[in-house]
Amino acid sequence: MPKPAIDILEQYQKLFAQMLKRFNISAKELAQEAGISEGMLSRFRQGKSDIGLKNFIKILLIVPEDARIWYLSQIFGQNPGNNWQESINQASSQELAEILRIVADVYALRLIDKKIGNLEGRKDI
Repeated sequence: MPKPAIDILEQYQKLFAQMLKRFNISAKELAQEAGISEGMLSRFRQGKSDIGLKNFIKILLIVPEDARIWYLSQIFGQNPGNNWQESINQASSQELAEILRIVADVYALRLIDKKIGNLEGRKDI
């Protein structure tokens, strides 16, 4: 069953607040540049009101490109501008540990495959 629209809006609002914090974007300056009140933007960030589609799109076009890409990638689950190095740099300690476990597993499997390949090539077995 799809999520109710209100839950989705709240998720977008929380991500928006995270984006401002993550990219050190001044809400006051953003509101001024977008032509909306700081209070309206604050209420949106806190999930207390909506700012309307027109204002929302205007704001997304104002924020720096890296912030916009991050925000949209969080919503859509894709990050077209991100490479693996950038992903690792932004990963938490727990995510880094998981990445290292995966790399170790892949390395171990390749070693096993190589040893099996070497054994298959031997005629004395």
